[in-house]
Amino acid sequence: MNPLHDEMKQRYKAMMASFEANDQDPYRLHFHVMPPTGWLNDPNGACQVDGLYHLYYQYSPYDAAGGLKYWGHYTSTDLVHFDDAGLALLPDQPYDLHGVYSGSAFEEDGVIHYFYTGNVKHLGDHDYITSGREQNTIHAVSYDGGMTIQNKEVVIDSKDYPAVFSNHIRDPKIRKINGMYYMILGARNRHDEGWLCCINPLT
Repeated sequence: MNPLHDEMKQRYKAMMASFEANDQDPYRLHFHVMPPTGWLNDPNGACQVDGLYHLYYQYSPYDAAGGLKYWGHYTSTDLVHFDDAGLALLPDQPYDLHGVYSGSAFEEDGVIHYFYTGNVKHLGDHDYITSGREQNTIHAVSYDGGMTIQNKEVVIDSKDYPAVFSNHIRDPKIRKINGMYYMILGARNRHDEGWLCCINPLT
């Protein structure tokens, strides 16, 4: 890890400790997954390993209207009762420093592989659609059944995408067909038309 990662984890841990001491809110949801605080968006990286379900989700713990994106993490043995496992992925690298965006996960040979979009916004006069934004495709792994995620690396740098695309290329999903892995990404070209990109990320 790195000092930024450790600092972000400690800040979150301290915040959660203060909430746990005072959490008497009778309106918290019990039949749907709800984040401990802040903002929840789409589910990511849902998988089952050794009988334990993992539900990761896009999470902004400090801003109920959105803000800096992390992945939160819940676990369950029955998909009815969920336990909060804290932060799973943090925006702690130069290639994802403005948000850990959506992605997916799969398990193989005891290792969980995660693919997600690392969001970076550059300073300046940008619309962040045709200029000023990086959408890096990141791979990370877990060797302990999904409880810690490590070894983040860029597998597709934003500058490697064809010029026809806008800065919106996101949300990698992996599919294995006849022994070959394929990645599907949602994309938007510079004429505001939707695309699907398919590549082989693991050769």
